Amino acid sequence: MGALTQENIRKLNEAKGVEDFGDSIWMASDLIRKASSSGYHSGFEAIDRENVTEAEAKEIQDALLRALPRNTNPRWVAGILSALSSSRDPSLKQLWVDYLAKYLEQVKAANAVVHTALGALHDLGEPVFESNFSGRSVTEIERSVDRAQRYLHERGITVPW
Repeated sequence: MGALTQENIRKLNEAKGVEDFGDSIWMASDLIRKASSSGYHSGFEAIDRENVTEAEAKEIQDALLRALPRNTNPRWVAGILSALSSSRDPSLKQLWVDYLAKYLEQVKAANAVVHTALGALHDLGEPVFESNFSGRSVTEIERSVDRAQRYLHERGITVPW
């Protein structure tokens, strides 16, 4: 096993928060891709030099799967799921279904909160809606998020990601 692959697995096994990942998530993704595609070039010399076997890619995938339940921060989950998607492993289908259902529910619930806060600000005369807007449907989530971000940005409040 190459030194980069070993180091990547070690970092994934030790990470407890998003800030612990460093480069290990995107590297994991590239290393997994490299194992399944001999012609894959990441554009990063260290990764392009690394020889990655299917067994090593599986070890990286296993490290990602072990890391997944250690933290519920959506940025953590999204990073790990993104790296796992590089494997295109059909055995992970139920994982994708489970996370899709879980986070769709959270998005819908969070949208209700965002919409309620926007409505309350609107009722106070704040310019949050361009027109008579209901905003409760799933198709309106992006608009609610955009309006909320614009409103906060105009007040000097930056919300990450």
